[in-house]
Amino acid sequence: MRYLVIILLLMGAFAGVWYFSAGAGPEVDFTYCNGGIIGTLDPAAMSWHQDIHMALNVWEGLYAYDPRTILAVPASSFPAEISDDRCTYTFSLRPEARWSNGDLLTAEDFVYGWRRAMEPGTARDYAFFFEMIEGVREYVAWRLAETERIGGIADAGQKRAARDTHLAEADRRFAQTVGIRAEDEKTLSIRLTRPVAYFLDLCAFATFLPVHRESIHPYKIVGDTGLIYYDEQWVKPGNTHYNGPFKMTEWKFKQHILLEKNPLYWNRSAVRLNRVMERQVEDGNTAWLLYSGGQLDWLSTVRTVYAPTLVTDSSSPFEISLNKHGTRRNDIHAHSAFGTYFYNFNCRPTLPDGRPNPFVDPRVRRAFTMAVDKQSLVDQVIRLGNPVATAFVPPETIPGYPEVAGLPYDPSMARALLAEAGFPEGRGFPEVVILYNTGFDHGLVAEAIIGMWSRTLGVTGRIEGKEGKTFLDDKKNARYIIARAGWFGDYNDPTTFLEMFKTDNGNNDSKFSDPVYDRMLEEADPRLDEGERLAALADVERYLVEEALPLLPLYNYVYVEAFDPDRVRNLHISPRQMSPLWPIEVLE
Repeated sequence: MRYLVIILLLMGAFAGVWYFSAGAGPEVDFTYCNGGIIGTLDPAAMSWHQDIHMALNVWEGLYAYDPRTILAVPASSFPAEISDDRCTYTFSLRPEARWSNGDLLTAEDFVYGWRRAMEPGTARDYAFFFEMIEGVREYVAWRLAETERIGGIADAGQKRAARDTHLAEADRRFAQTVGIRAEDEKTLSIRLTRPVAYFLDLCAFATFLPVHRESIHPYKIVGDTGLIYYDEQWVKPGNTHYNGPFKMTEWKFKQHILLEKNPLYWNRSAVRLNRVMERQVEDGNTAWLLYSGGQLDWLSTVRTVYAPTLVTDSSSPFEISLNKHGTRRNDIHAHSAFGTYFYNFNCRPTLPDGRPNPFVDPRVRRAFTMAVDKQSLVDQVIRLGNPVATAFVPPETIPGYPEVAGLPYDPSMARALLAEAGFPEGRGFPEVVILYNTGFDHGLVAEAIIGMWSRTLGVTGRIEGKEGKTFLDDKKNARYIIARAGWFGDYNDPTTFLEMFKTDNGNNDSKFSDPVYDRMLEEADPRLDEGERLAALADVERYLVEEALPLLPLYNYVYVEAFDPDRVRNLHISPRQMSPLWPIEVLE
């Protein structure tokens, strides 16, 4: 049966390759596949990696990611001037920075783009980033309260008048109370509520991109309560303009995106490629066959059933590689990612069915953590060389951040902790159910872990797979006992991981609430001395993964990429997989 499944997968993949190969496509310098279908190209709305990567190639923020280090460096602006209290940032835009239609890039373009990303009608997953800016939290709360009030007005004429009055007041309040100012055409100042060590890194992130105001206005929709929306058509090629290294000239949904070098980009002499195609391929086997058939220069994510064999047969730097010196194939690049695969423990007092929740006791959470043989899991189930994770922040990814040990695999201690919590040899413990999303190998991981818990702790358990939307809904509403999870850092700082478990954080699916943890994080983050700050944040993580344990870290993610380094030059791989296109050069 297993071989029949593989044959059917390959037949479907070959059909996909035939579809993408049919007809002569446009001539380009470089073709790649970035692991999924583009969902949105609105910087205010995007959260998926493939969307963000595309956006950062056609737009450019105040700062951008250095291709080699992925640290934030000045881009559309000169280096920021930072006040002594590290709360005021002043950016001077480059005088030659323009949009692809020739318009000057102005400070107002950033004010407009950032305001869209925080406004209630357009705000999405990353709107909370702006709450560190003075006045934003209060402004958004006022907008929400007023639009709700206006929504309750029955008379259409009165509602329209109230809406118009409110929108005029919103413009006035934003200009006077929010710490985002266009001081002049080329000067932008930002006032933060507290020192934020990673603020410049955020200025390189997609949510902080500028947008071309005039081209967006025709797509603006004002709702009857005063919320503002935009027709998604504004992001299509020809409807807007770009200030990045490339401009988008064609977007055929679920087929491909064409990019051309932006002749008005301020640093155009550094851009090596003239025309680029991103192929939109969802199926991992189809993408691999396109690559192996010479139709892709770069496959950013190798997702096939035989990926472990490819890594084993490569010169990748993991112990599972048989080819330490690159004598067999050098185009498979497996490397650690800035992300961690983990399980959420439900930390609410009761289980979804109303029974008392034993996982509210941190001793139980520690017991279940120490009963998992993670090395066996990555060696026998995952088989990609993934590093075992005992902490949450991936090690050796943030310069200067101390290593956090976490808890070891210790079956004896695990049994002792469970007995101390009132469940000797698992007696009286309710059935453990691991919730996971179907369509990947998460079920295999869950089965292996249930087996470990059964053998070590004496508990019974089962796994429950649900399709993506239902899984996410159940996890977000804590309708689970233990749930699969994963997190990739959004910026180069420990807080991109640690903030997740603050009380009331929108991504805190464990519903973990610990005033000690909240206080430790709030006291550590604003410290001005970077060494002291990172040491204090390491103490916060140590408390999280050694004492409190609302999560069970399992392993760090691994990216498996494919490209020929002898032919494709200056494609810099990194844990954040933010490889920009502009430095790439293809040798024929």
